[in-house]
Amino acid sequence: MEYSFKFDSEQDYENFRVFLQSQKKVRSEEEANKHRAIVNTKKEVLGIPMQPIREIAKQISKDCPLEFLKYAENDIYEELLIKGLVIASLNDKDRLFLELEKYIRQIDSWVFCDSVVSTMKWLKKTQFNEKYFEYFYNLCFESEEFVARFGIVTLMVYYIDDEHIDKVLYMCKSVHNEKFYVQMAIAWLVSVSFVKYREKTYKLLESKVLDKFTQNKSISKCRDSFRVSSLDKENLIQFRIK
Repeated sequence: MEYSFKFDSEQDYENFRVFLQSQKKVRSEEEANKHRAIVNTKKEVLGIPMQPIREIAKQISKDCPLEFLKYAENDIYEELLIKGLVIASLNDKDRLFLELEKYIRQIDSWVFCDSVVSTMKWLKKTQFNEKYFEYFYNLCFESEEFVARFGIVTLMVYYIDDEHIDKVLYMCKSVHNEKFYVQMAIAWLVSVSFVKYREKTYKLLESKVLDKFTQNKSISKCRDSFRVSSLDKENLIQFRIK
């Protein structure tokens, strides 16, 4: 679907908010409740599917990203998600990180983390990859649940490589955060790391330095992976913490 947006005035922005309301997907109350439970946010959820959200964000990023960010609010789940996707696509990286720093303090759902991180494919480029590693690494140690998750998921997607694997695994055992979505993110990272750097990650799990929940969830995720051998799946059981 083709979209066209402008944000030259408050009225343009209000028109956009009306447009978002019109994009609601008709759902039964049961479906709507299930969707709200999945995204798990305190913000108003309109129920717009992810594909049109990405298409709307892509068009705004093309036409008027900075104008949109001037007006964008944070009370509606879909609008804040669009805001994050637009920020992640900014060409001016200084402005991007200025906006990103504000954005990650406003989010309260794993979707805001994971969807936006997956959009930052420019981090694969050498000139950006090393430059911004410390920023995302430091986020992992923040106490706020979704700020920390944002950092952890970013490391998982863009920094499990020869240059960073040791520091990434050190982060896993050094973060002491009992928030659910932080622990789940570390377990997810460990399972990905196990596939790519089996020996190093095996030693991490063997040492049992992770907290009980994260250790056991990491092992479960490794065992669920079709890229982990049957022998490793069996051996990993012994590292569970009772």
